Amino acid sequence: MQKIRQGRYIKTIISDEKSHAVFHEVDNLDTKSIDQAEDNYEKTFITVREALSKNEQYCCDDKNDRLSLTQVVTDLLKQGGL
Repeated sequence: MQKIRQGRYIKTIISDEKSHAVFHEVDNLDTKSIDQAEDNYEKTFITVREALSKNEQYCCDDKNDRLSLTQVVTDLLKQGGL
């Protein structure tokens, strides 16, 4: 399974040798504020996104790169039970 952040939605790709499925889920995590977060996952995503936005000197000056990196970090934290 592969997840790709594309602005306001997450694209999930599930593939094997017999099938290929693509799902799009709109969550607006590219613009939500912390007050609009619906759960801890969204709070984590927004917190990481804002931290990266404030630290653009660390190669995070491109919004799409920042969102993709935020997606990866948040998913790893979720997998780790955080």
